[in-house]
Amino acid sequence: MRRTSSDPISVWMGLMALVMDHKLLAQSLLQEASGMPWSRYRALRRVEDRAFTQRELAEAMRVDAPAMSGIVGDLVERGYAERGVDPQDARVKLVTITDAGRELMEHLRTLPGVVPAPVSSLTAAERRELARLIDKMREAGEA
Repeated sequence: MRRTSSDPISVWMGLMALVMDHKLLAQSLLQEASGMPWSRYRALRRVEDRAFTQRELAEAMRVDAPAMSGIVGDLVERGYAERGVDPQDARVKLVTITDAGRELMEHLRTLPGVVPAPVSSLTAAERRELARLIDKMREAGEA
């Protein structure tokens, strides 16, 4: 097995390879279990923690405004998300998750096989450390 060097590009390429090698299995499983396209899962995952404007959500997912409108519209029709008015600016619509959306996300996290072997192989302490590092990288990416 090839070891990942600790230089930034090697770490990044190793992380990308690990995720991409296992992404399709989880993606297929989650699409099948939810009955909706992967883009809907990606959007719903983001609005779990906080409300987003459609524009922010489109930027975060790197899709255009019409595509995001379709994604959010589908989630609203399914009862997993709501469009509401921003209390600070009534012209702005916020996308939030519903209780049904939260229930769906919790259900999807319990599916057998959704956690790939590389993550399952970690101890609880290693997963906590990895989670801490992922949060740190996300914060740096949002800055």
